[in-house]
Amino acid sequence: MEKLPLVSVIIPNYNHARYLEQRLDSVFNQTYSNFEVIILDDCSTDNSLEVINRYKDNSHLAQIVVNETNSGSTFKQWDKGIHLAKGDIIWIAESDDYCELSLLEELVVAFRTNRNIVIAYAPVVFVDDSGSITGYYSKEWRTQIMGGKNFIIHYLALDNVIHNASCALFDRNTALSINNRYINYVGVGDWWFWTLLAEKGDVAIVNKHLSYFRRHEGVVTSKRTQSGENALGFKALIDYISSKYHISQIRMDYIRFSNRWLRSTEYESERIRESVYEIWNMDKKYSLLERKIFGVLNYLRRKKLLYL
Repeated sequence: MEKLPLVSVIIPNYNHARYLEQRLDSVFNQTYSNFEVIILDDCSTDNSLEVINRYKDNSHLAQIVVNETNSGSTFKQWDKGIHLAKGDIIWIAESDDYCELSLLEELVVAFRTNRNIVIAYAPVVFVDDSGSITGYYSKEWRTQIMGGKNFIIHYLALDNVIHNASCALFDRNTALSINNRYINYVGVGDWWFWTLLAEKGDVAIVNKHLSYFRRHEGVVTSKRTQSGENALGFKALIDYISSKYHISQIRMDYIRFSNRWLRSTEYESERIRESVYEIWNMDKKYSLLERKIFGVLNYLRRKKLLYL
């Protein structure tokens, strides 16, 4: 194990005391042993520190950093952790998730198959507040390595397929080299982060369910969607991708068509709705033929029967 890379596990936490024991146990008991753990508490008001301090004598624990005031941003905590990390590879293990004990072992092996890899990830299992499984993200085409440009164009331009950080490892030096503009997009900052990283190298996809993504933040997500924040951040990302890689008009129409939440969302006000519709050109009228074609393409893509 000494010859294998050091992995820095960053655990950003805010008021997730009820989930922390399961999260920390699933990290500290990994079958891969060459890792350090950095816990970042963002001024929690529950008993998170009480739970965290139970692990203070664990040999893998490198640091516990407690903010005196809340940062107001998960991604500011990410940035802090990346700068504190000593490992060549980073895993951001969100404090309310948990995982298989083989996650690091599986993903590090994939990471090391190609020196150009900057991200290695596996599809998630969705669980509810109590940890009961609610669904599986459909598995990717196969275990494979994709060039970052193709990954962006064929995946990230359509959907944030890396659903949360807990299912992915990434290269620390590459993360330090990217523009940290992702911090400014609170609702879709992770989507920006993976895009900026993927531009720098290859992406390894491991066709196994290794991480359990707890989806209990519906209220926060809903507010960001209803305020138009997510729609604006997503459009800025698409504009960024389009400026660097060719996205045809018909493909742009497909992106707009396949993200129906843009139109179906109940926005906070008519003004916000009009603003979202304007920047996304949502008033475009699709012909019957276009609707049928896009509908079929969308179905085939979601069933993994078509690679767009």
